[in-house]
Amino acid sequence: MRLKVISDFDGTIVNIDTAEYLLERFAGGDWRKYDDLFERREISFEECLRRQYRMIKEPKEKLLEAVDGVASFRTGFEDLVAFCSGRGVRFTILSAGLDFIIRPLLRREKLENLVVLQAPRSKPTPRGIELDFSGLEHPSSSNFKASVVQSIKARGTKVAYIGDGFSDFEPTKNADFRFVIKGSKLDKECRKDHIKCHEIVSFKEVVRSLSSMGALESQAATD
Repeated sequence: MRLKVISDFDGTIVNIDTAEYLLERFAGGDWRKYDDLFERREISFEECLRRQYRMIKEPKEKLLEAVDGVASFRTGFEDLVAFCSGRGVRFTILSAGLDFIIRPLLRREKLENLVVLQAPRSKPTPRGIELDFSGLEHPSSSNFKASVVQSIKARGTKVAYIGDGFSDFEPTKNADFRFVIKGSKLDKECRKDHIKCHEIVSFKEVVRSLSSMGALESQAATD
């Protein structure tokens, strides 16, 4: 069986939502109203992000410094990356966060070269942070995360997905193996819709689960 292991970043791999943390500190306006519009499906996920990130006009060095002191990685993340790597599969991070924040955090943990990051390209400007979703969006999907999962499954590869937020609901629902952070917004949404998931607090639980199911066989490295 061909399998790809994919995880959200903010609130899943790291202990905080780095995007929300930066919006809370530096956004020039009511950024939460766009979350409400998205959750009511009045705007797309991509439009929600574009409007929110335009409110941040600080230089990226200041943003990274603010996050670096508070972001820590969830227990067992290195174990899951090693588990995948040992079977010829690069662990994939699928994030709506800022790539210029995520990459240095991965570099700090010496993990940048062991994972694949799929995220919109982000660029700080005096008018706010601009996003480019090129290569991620698909017109038949509800958001770019769902698009990526849909594209992988269309090639005959099964997906194990790990997430915590509302934007992870569609990709989680369509995944073959579902892992949710216990007590998260995603956990509650899946419970409400009676979608069976593995509730986790550590990535070690993902390793044990995939191992016990024999889900991840040795295969040639992809990506």
